[in-house]
Amino acid sequence: FRLVIISCRYILRQFYNTPNIMLKTLTTKFRLLAFLLLCCLLAQSAVNNPVGEAQELKISADTVSHAQESDMLTAEGNVRIDYGDVTLTAAKVELNRGTMDFTATGDVKVSLANDGGSWQSPAIKGNLDKRTLSFGPYRMSSPIWYGGGEGGSGDGNGNVTSTSIWLSTCDKDEPHYRLTASTVNYFSDHTFSAWNALLKFGNVPVFYFPYLWGTTDGTSGYIFHPGYSGKKGAYLRIGRVKKFDDKGEGSLYLDLMSKRGVGLGSDIDYKDEKRLFKAKLYGILDSDPPETEHGYDRRFNSKDERYRLNTYLREELAEGLDMRLNLDVLSDISMLSDWFRRDYRRMEQPRSYLDFNMDTPNFSTGLAIRPRLNDFYTVVETLPEYRFEMPRHNIKDTSFQQQTSFRMGYYALKWRNFDRKRSSLFLLDENRDLYEDPNDYESFRAHYQHFLYRPIQLGDLGSFTPRAGIAATYYSRSSKTKLTDNDIANMLDVDDPDHPYTKTLLKNYDAKGGDVARLAFEFGGEWKTSLRSDWVDWKLEKLNLNGAQHVLEPYINYTYAPEPSHDRDHIYYFDEVDRLDKQHFVRFGLDQRLVTRRKEGASTYLRLQSYYDFHFDRGEESERHPGDLGNRLDFTPRKDLAYWAAMVYDAGERRIQRGETGLRFGEEQKLNFAIRYVFRNDHLSRSTWSMGSSLVDFSGESSYLKKRFETADIVNARLFVPINPLTSLEIEAEYDFDKSKLSEHRYILRRRLHCWDVGLGMGWDNSDFEIMLMARLVAFPKVRINVDF
Repeated sequence: FRLVIISCRYILRQFYNTPNIMLKTLTTKFRLLAFLLLCCLLAQSAVNNPVGEAQELKISADTVSHAQESDMLTAEGNVRIDYGDVTLTAAKVELNRGTMDFTATGDVKVSLANDGGSWQSPAIKGNLDKRTLSFGPYRMSSPIWYGGGEGGSGDGNGNVTSTSIWLSTCDKDEPHYRLTASTVNYFSDHTFSAWNALLKFGNVPVFYFPYLWGTTDGTSGYIFHPGYSGKKGAYLRIGRVKKFDDKGEGSLYLDLMSKRGVGLGSDIDYKDEKRLFKAKLYGILDSDPPETEHGYDRRFNSKDERYRLNTYLREELAEGLDMRLNLDVLSDISMLSDWFRRDYRRMEQPRSYLDFNMDTPNFSTGLAIRPRLNDFYTVVETLPEYRFEMPRHNIKDTSFQQQTSFRMGYYALKWRNFDRKRSSLFLLDENRDLYEDPNDYESFRAHYQHFLYRPIQLGDLGSFTPRAGIAATYYSRSSKTKLTDNDIANMLDVDDPDHPYTKTLLKNYDAKGGDVARLAFEFGGEWKTSLRSDWVDWKLEKLNLNGAQHVLEPYINYTYAPEPSHDRDHIYYFDEVDRLDKQHFVRFGLDQRLVTRRKEGASTYLRLQSYYDFHFDRGEESERHPGDLGNRLDFTPRKDLAYWAAMVYDAGERRIQRGETGLRFGEEQKLNFAIRYVFRNDHLSRSTWSMGSSLVDFSGESSYLKKRFETADIVNARLFVPINPLTSLEIEAEYDFDKSKLSEHRYILRRRLHCWDVGLGMGWDNSDFEIMLMARLVAFPKVRINVDF
């Protein structure tokens, strides 16, 4: 009896643990082999002698008898055996103590405590000495998986054969979908083979594999991802996944697409204590490559042989010393946006680099190489660049502080290599020969920057920290031709591949200016203080206020940077270091916070940040001294309610230049609403920059480069309405006030159909209408099928 129960206990434990393994394996891919979970369950009953930690064995039955002449032990009527967290019930159990043959009959059920699942069969028999096992029709259930089959047998060596098995996350007698196989052989080394594997929706067969093989211990699996989309047409992704212990996994897959052709890809993710490695390789023979004009994708030749090779490696070479390598090679400018939208939204132009970085408590230093691997991108190459950073720290035992940084390297700005000449776009224009592309340029550059600070405590008045700094830069080459901010903006405009027909005329740098040594200085100081008022007994339950503290932090930051020793218009532009210019302004700022007590600790209830810039020199943008007035308000009374608003008012131009506001209400899967409004005028920003102190920036206006902002006037809203526990409605819309039209809006109705979440949606993206059908498994939300037209 003890061996019978231990065998059943191991069956259930393997059954109970495996769904977690399979869940990790499923993730974003739909693995057809989930049904082999059952085989893994059954096999453990025959693997080795199951002797574990001693557990208390309890046996109860209506009658228990022992025939000494035949050595038969019989328990009948409501037989119940408890062993650890496993319970076995049956109508009758017989055990021959001489041969160790056993039989359990009459609705045999094995259950695991705490709703861990159960396994049922009319009968089970075997031999405990030989560890053989045979069983008839069975049914299993767990919090996630449900399944069954006609029967099976084990040979005593850990090998089990099962016939006509099925598995599903649907607990219906007739599941909405199921995974089936006619015969499954499971072996003691956790490998399997399956014949006639079939995916069914209801009784309708959807996909068929004549033969499958792999492992059931979570180290490998299959990828099965069907669907239909407007871009790909009907598509199917099939492949294999292999896990590397607990350190990662690799996959190889094939894409079959009715509209785009055949694609082949491989992904690898690996991580251990000292190393992180990711690789993505994908190639496609594209039958419908993107074209903006016949034979061209923008101003580049259209390609049907398309690929991406992306590898990332981070290696800890020693304590504090890291190496990072990223290579991203693409076949064409549209490869990323066409096939890797998530990566494209994160970074429209991927970077390739090799970087060595060493961090110590006192300084950091590093060496970086950034080449251009894709000639359809504009890149500032560093071949190589050395950097040294020493953060702000006290000089020995004095009250003076210093901060140092140094960078040097060989820099080259490589503009896009268009396949189609710009002049060929304007054949009927008599000035077409003047329409050229920017020229590449390169130079060695060394930049050293050093600042001194002297914090002075003023008692109740706060602190005042004067600062003084120097920046010294050397260039091996410069230009005799002068390029202003507008000239640089024109080069960027012409280089934009999305607007090839611009007729902007260019100036290009030459290499006749010789080497240049430039000095730049900055002087300034910052005063700041902190004032606090406590209202411990101030409680407003309706507003979720439980006591409050008002924190008031005013500051004044004065910055003066005289004209550098060399005119920046003759210096090659690689980044903001090359555009240092005169700065003379004072910023008045105020940071206010209302802090309250909550269960999780102190929390900011309300925050208002404000600043105002006054320039001592007139700006070319407005010919006035006043600069920007900025404000940002954040209001978070509860976890499910947040409001924010930001505005930048140009006091010189006397108009609002940039603004944003938004509201978020509600929790996920409950009634929730979010709205965001963005406003921006067409304007040239006011340059505000400090080398030695940080400046608050609400909307990207702080820069040595004057930025040309384009008009925007957009409101975006999203509403989620739970109609009942099974049904919900999602509405998203965006209105463009500048174009006076509803640019985007979509409506999605979702309904839970037992083990499936199904969504039906329709929407408009500008003038394009689309309809969408989405389905995902409730148990595994990442397993989904999407169809859109």
